Amino acid sequence: MTREVEQLEQAVADLFAAFRRKRGREQASGDGLSGTQLRALDGLADAGQATARRLAEYADVTPATMTGLLDTLEAKGLIRRDRSPVDRRAIQVVLTDRGRELTEEARERWRKRWQQAMADVPPEELQAAIRVLGKAAGIYDRM
Repeated sequence: MTREVEQLEQAVADLFAAFRRKRGREQASGDGLSGTQLRALDGLADAGQATARRLAEYADVTPATMTGLLDTLEAKGLIRRDRSPVDRRAIQVVLTDRGRELTEEARERWRKRWQQAMADVPPEELQAAIRVLGKAAGIYDRM
């Protein structure tokens, strides 16, 4: 293995460790939501509607944990649960207007953080990073 590939492997491991540390520090944000709740809302915003199981996968929590998170989000008026018109046993989770607004605010804060942090990185280096991280993701997807 070349030295650069070893350094890349270590950098990816460091990135994963930083992500785990961030998750360990997760506390309520200024809007009273945890990072896990925000990830669930983010996934829901992209999907339009989803099952609790699908949101659990997106937020990387167990379905039982997601049920509790959804209870909290519903009590805050950010989501609602609707019965499927096709399968009355199935429950679809959808964002309320307030949930959509809050999710977009959180996304904008995150975009600004990334833009500020990467402002001094030339576009060609960002393109190279995109390619390399895509290859790294493929390694983990095939494990």
